[in-house]
Amino acid sequence: MTAIRTVGLAKKYKDRTAVTSLDLSIEEGECFALLGLNGAGKTTTIKMLSCLLSPTGGEAFILGDSVATDPRAVKQKINMSPQETAIAPNLSIRENLELIAGI
Repeated sequence: MTAIRTVGLAKKYKDRTAVTSLDLSIEEGECFALLGLNGAGKTTTIKMLSCLLSPTGGEAFILGDSVATDPRAVKQKINMSPQETAIAPNLSIRENLELIAGI
């Protein structure tokens, strides 16, 4: 099954384009890295895939559910640890992940 699929995914902020027509397909169990220079749109893409930002174009699906039309179903299937969140040094890795999952 396809875990993540984007078709023409795009995000614009007024006169600035952050993501342009991203087509991507990642299968379940596949290891994938999103790499690029600062300002390339990596964080914006992750925010759209996790329903924190709405795309201004295209579509994205997580395990078959649309981030645009069914964000609730997507949010029930995903978990993420924001890059802005520092780990709690007195907690184990598992405890840190459980903490973020609980938030």
